[in-house]
Amino acid sequence: MAENRQTEKREELSQLSYDWALLGNAHIAGQYLAQGEEGVPFAKKGLELILSDAKVRDPWIVDTVSDPEVLHKTVANQLKTYNQYRAVQTVGDLVGRYRDDITKYLGSDAGVALKELDKFSKEKYSDVLAKIDKLNDVIKGKQFGRSTDEQVAEAEKEKEKYEKIRATIGLIEGVYIGRFRTRVEEEVTKDNLRALYNSNAEGKEKQK
Repeated sequence: MAENRQTEKREELSQLSYDWALLGNAHIAGQYLAQGEEGVPFAKKGLELILSDAKVRDPWIVDTVSDPEVLHKTVANQLKTYNQYRAVQTVGDLVGRYRDDITKYLGSDAGVALKELDKFSKEKYSDVLAKIDKLNDVIKGKQFGRSTDEQVAEAEKEKEKYEKIRATIGLIEGVYIGRFRTRVEEEVTKDNLRALYNSNAEGKEKQK
């Protein structure tokens, strides 16, 4: 029954006309928003780039979702959809997505890594993260007498396997996040430079 619901959810989510992972970049927009007024232009640009990458070009959509008055709501909605997709992704789904990157970064060691990761291919990535949290509870429980030495040792051994998966996905996705952040800042810099020199050009014209 649970497997059927999972399949139905994946089919429902597959209706998006663009790559769901693009919505994860809303995290970056949200971080800029948290900086206050000075972060607004960067958050706005981040949302514009997400729409551009998703090939959503309708002016009214772009203008609406990147309106400073609704930036927080836009970020929240994009992340809600992103997290729905993320919740049903298996380790196999994510390894498939990043297989070329793993091969590029690891070179001759890629085969060993992929073989190790493929052992967990059917597990949901969200379950992997949940297991790490539970294992941490067992490990920390020793301080309060809730876990024995044997339980802690077993939990640490189990955690090591799952942490390797999280670290692998985290490192690769960190590269994508860094690239997106750089794009946002470059585009805002371009906009600011254009505004600066366009203003100067207009001033010179008036002086004539």
